[in-house]
Amino acid sequence: MRTYNRYSDKFKRSLVQKVEDGKIGKKEAELKYGIKGHASINGWIQKYGYLSQRTMKAKTGNTEPVKSLQELEAENHRLRKDLDMEQLRNRALNVMIDIAEKQFKIPIRKKPGAKQ
Repeated sequence: MRTYNRYSDKFKRSLVQKVEDGKIGKKEAELKYGIKGHASINGWIQKYGYLSQRTMKAKTGNTEPVKSLQELEAENHRLRKDLDMEQLRNRALNVMIDIAEKQFKIPIRKKPGAKQ
């Protein structure tokens, strides 16, 4: 019958911190502390690791300060202005392509259904 070791949360967090800091490798930790199975440390990293903590903070949404209404309106105005400029640029490029196709009598745009 196989025996299973129980490790405290404090030990798991400490080990994950050492692994993430590069002080010890996963395989080295398994051998040093007698941890059976490589999936154990990987699971602890997912649960207690730095990226896991960032993901949990992002889910709660408390990491960024709330923007004021004026800041949001200013950002909205800037984004609308950028969108207008890109639409104008797109129209200009389409006109340039139309002129080039007529002047040089060559197809520039891809035909629908063309093989890639």
